[in-house]
Amino acid sequence: MRIWLWFLVCAVVASAVAAGLSPDGDGLPMLVVLLGCVAAAVAGLRRHRPEPAAAWWLLLAGVCASAASTVATALVPDAPLAVRSGCLLCYPLTAAGLWLLARRLRPWTSTRLLDAVIVMLGIAQLTWALVLYPLLHRGDLDGLATIGITGLAAGQLLLVALLLRVAFAVSGGVAALLTIGSGTTMVLTDSTYVAMLVIGRGAEVRGWITSAGWLAWTLLLAAALLHPDVRTVAERPRATAEGHGTPIGGFIALALLGPCMAIVDLFVRRGVNSWQHALVPTILTAALMVAMVLRLGRALRDRVRLQQELAFRAQHDVLTGLANRELFRSSLQAGIDASGEVGLLIIDLDGFKDVNDTLGHPAGDELLLSAAARLRAIVDPGCLLARLGGDEFAVICPPAALDELSAALVRELGLPYRVAGREQRISASIGVYAGTPATTGEALQSADIALYAAKDAGRNRAMRYHPGLREAHVAHTMLADQLRSAVEAGTGFAMHYQPVVDVHSTRVTAVEALLRFTAPDGTPVSPAEFVPIAEEIGLIGRLGAWALDRACTDAKAWHEEHGISVTVNVSGRQLSDPRFADDVLAVLRRTGLPGAALVLEITETVLVTASIEETAEVSRRLARLRAFGIRIAIDDFGTGYSSLAYLRTLPIDVLKIDRAFVSRIEERQDKALFRAVVELARSMYLQPVAEGVETAGQASVLRELDCGLAQGFLFARPLPAPRLTELLSRPSTTPALTT
Repeated sequence: MRIWLWFLVCAVVASAVAAGLSPDGDGLPMLVVLLGCVAAAVAGLRRHRPEPAAAWWLLLAGVCASAASTVATALVPDAPLAVRSGCLLCYPLTAAGLWLLARRLRPWTSTRLLDAVIVMLGIAQLTWALVLYPLLHRGDLDGLATIGITGLAAGQLLLVALLLRVAFAVSGGVAALLTIGSGTTMVLTDSTYVAMLVIGRGAEVRGWITSAGWLAWTLLLAAALLHPDVRTVAERPRATAEGHGTPIGGFIALALLGPCMAIVDLFVRRGVNSWQHALVPTILTAALMVAMVLRLGRALRDRVRLQQELAFRAQHDVLTGLANRELFRSSLQAGIDASGEVGLLIIDLDGFKDVNDTLGHPAGDELLLSAAARLRAIVDPGCLLARLGGDEFAVICPPAALDELSAALVRELGLPYRVAGREQRISASIGVYAGTPATTGEALQSADIALYAAKDAGRNRAMRYHPGLREAHVAHTMLADQLRSAVEAGTGFAMHYQPVVDVHSTRVTAVEALLRFTAPDGTPVSPAEFVPIAEEIGLIGRLGAWALDRACTDAKAWHEEHGISVTVNVSGRQLSDPRFADDVLAVLRRTGLPGAALVLEITETVLVTASIEETAEVSRRLARLRAFGIRIAIDDFGTGYSSLAYLRTLPIDVLKIDRAFVSRIEERQDKALFRAVVELARSMYLQPVAEGVETAGQASVLRELDCGLAQGFLFARPLPAPRLTELLSRPSTTPALTT
């Protein structure tokens, strides 16, 4: 319900009726309406409680002072002068309220104060020439009246400056317009009163104008306080920067105004006292000039500071304040031009993307700021520290300091961080370059090559560039291009299958599907080489989907004829896909392979590097697949950091024990450790499978420990589908399996 609007309509109608009943403006109906508006203003202020409270109470106190003086004068015509002059209290009270309101909207600064002073001085010249001079030189004014008129003019000047200040600071809204309108009405009412006094209009007209104007002032303020938006009038607008332009044109106009007024006094008002009459405009003009000089000087300093700030921002990172890529490149080129030899570090934060994706961009920014602070603390001030973008930083420093500095950075950046209220661990990979490059591009490329080598070597380390790294990088790039072309053409990839056997009977019970790639020149490429590159360039998802489809297609006949199952490796990228379970089930429907004949194998390291939320999502997808008979295997068990926790929480059926446990199983301590793993698997109703069995002695120990299933070169190497079909078709499976 718009109470403020109903009040405004009713108050305007009541004022019109009261004006008709009180032609002189001081009748009882007008007083009743005035007091009603004051009561409405008090009610609105108590209802909405806008901030700052002191400002609004002062504005209301100004209205109350005016109303009290009006009522007292109407009820007691011969009231003392102090009572009749009580209305003048509204000026300091209203000015104080507007001052607090303006300060809340935009804090007062010396620049803003100078702007207000300049406006007041400019308006003061007009006020002197058009109002004060004619009034003060009338013969019928006594000293007290002269003081009152002068004080009134000064109060009006102050209110005009404050009203302009508030008007240019508020964001808008009905309540703000009503507030500014009420103050403006107050100033216009008294200005009209003085103007009527100058032109000699009667006291009756002046009294009616004053009564009507002050009633309108009270009415508008009451409507503003009743409006719900009054709570937001003093809220600072979003753009509160100090960068508003200096009003040069307005200052020039004000500067010319003073001399023009002086000329008027000297040549238009002729008389013996003309030079005395021009004294006040001259003083006002001089004060205005001083204020303008101070303001323009400050504006010049602000402009210089702004230019410096813009220049800094153009060459520095917004988030960290470090040098940006442009300043880094120009500094690197300057170093090459000066001495030819440069030292360069390229730093990449390992694991930053996981933190940013899991906890959000604010947490990522917090981590970047913490890392930047550590870099600042270690890098010598004489070196250039820059953020190139994302989580990549760079340092230009003397070549002799590279090794010591890079080691310190790896150590310091690898310490725990406190981000978003929790501890986070990341590491840093650093590419180190020292030499005399021909261009900045050559230096950056060399450092980047060293950085990639540090990542390939396991991360959390620094790697110095040497020509051999470039050759490896070229080979890496060539293999990446070959993989892209092979995926697009659908050539170069094949599936091989390694049997999983019963160690007691050597009967094949399952096969593991292994992806193979052959380069265009016919050279086989190890999975240890092409799989990480496929993950890096984003092809692992498409390759994994192809491998799953191919393996299920090949295994259908083996399962129908021999009852064996197929194990397919699944990448972390596939597991993170929300459509993964649907895709797997679609492959089973298309190929006709039963769910019980499929085992999905995931590596333990994928789970260790995932967040808690990601692991929970993976667990839900795997549980859905298990409901269709699909079994889940953990590969490389024992190489991670949280094995037991994942065995308890994830839906797992098969435990594939890493070859690191099998290789030394014939030694006493390793045999005892392997026995413990097998017993752990059985206690949790998991099927243990030993990987990497290569000797008869290892197979003998497995039989002794009753680890029933194993795979390795002792039994068979990975075979193409036709050769595996031939092997399975033999009358019996014997050690000849390996031939």
